[in-house]
Amino acid sequence: KDVGDLQDQLASGVEGMKTECLESVEKNATVAPTIAFAGNFKLSGADNPGIVHKLTSVLARNQLTIANMKTMHEEAPFGGTELFTVEGRSVAYEPLASNFEWTKIQEELKELGDSLNCDIEFDNVTGSTFRD
Repeated sequence: KDVGDLQDQLASGVEGMKTECLESVEKNATVAPTIAFAGNFKLSGADNPGIVHKLTSVLARNQLTIANMKTMHEEAPFGGTELFTVEGRSVAYEPLASNFEWTKIQEELKELGDSLNCDIEFDNVTGSTFRD
């Protein structure tokens, strides 16, 4: 099919949805999505069931996807409890929702941390490399 046929099919698919098709000069061109927002997160606190699910649910509700994530356990210096840390990077691809505000996500994660008795950091690192 040519680009015109594809545009016609897409235009009739969903009311109110804007679509755009571009024809590549290269036959095997690869198109990579553009990252519109990147945020580093870190949760530290006492381990408890569902802690990762609760953290990632906040990110998912805000249309963020996990680019990378790692978890660590260590014994607390006092009290014999186990400390848990999860850190990683979440991203959102273009186009961002018109109501996207990373500071609201940051506040939601802070409130989650308070309810779980742990610390959650969330920093905007848009434009930095994954090695930062």
